[in-house]
Amino acid sequence: MNRVLHGLLLAVCLGLSVTLQTVASAQEPEEEARLLKAVFIYNFAKFTRWPDHVLSDRDYPLTICTAGSDEMLDALARLAGRQVQGRQVVLQPIDHGENSPPCHLLYIATSERNSFPETIAQVNGDPVLTISELPGFARGGGVIELYREQGRIRFLVNLRVARERGLEISSRLLNLAEIVNGEGGQ
Repeated sequence: MNRVLHGLLLAVCLGLSVTLQTVASAQEPEEEARLLKAVFIYNFAKFTRWPDHVLSDRDYPLTICTAGSDEMLDALARLAGRQVQGRQVVLQPIDHGENSPPCHLLYIATSERNSFPETIAQVNGDPVLTISELPGFARGGGVIELYREQGRIRFLVNLRVARERGLEISSRLLNLAEIVNGEGGQ
């Protein structure tokens, strides 16, 4: 009896182990994609130039603000403490209706699907690089929209909005982007 119970317990443990490995491996590609998107965002910061008055103090950090919540926030948290253009990266969440803290980059999470225009309006006129994965984000007034196409991460850049905000995006970055120039237009 003891041997049968032991065998049954071993079979259950092996079955559970296989199930957990299957779930973990199914999540790995999504986690890998989020980390890759965080690297894209890091590089967007590296290849963007803000107006001189915005980053005039060399000790001032590069602030990545986040609005809303989604699984990307964990990946973005890994950027905190890294260096971009000789500045330490800090992450700062923002809330609706509050005065936003000084942001250089604003990531708008997918949870903000219905309110992203209001979130963008919070930093309207400021030299803030706005980024999101929300469909229609770049054409709706955001600067950079991340999306997946045929298993690859791609991005749209709204040059008109970037220029209105005083942001210069490197031609090396623009060569990899699909360019849109405003609402509804290519």
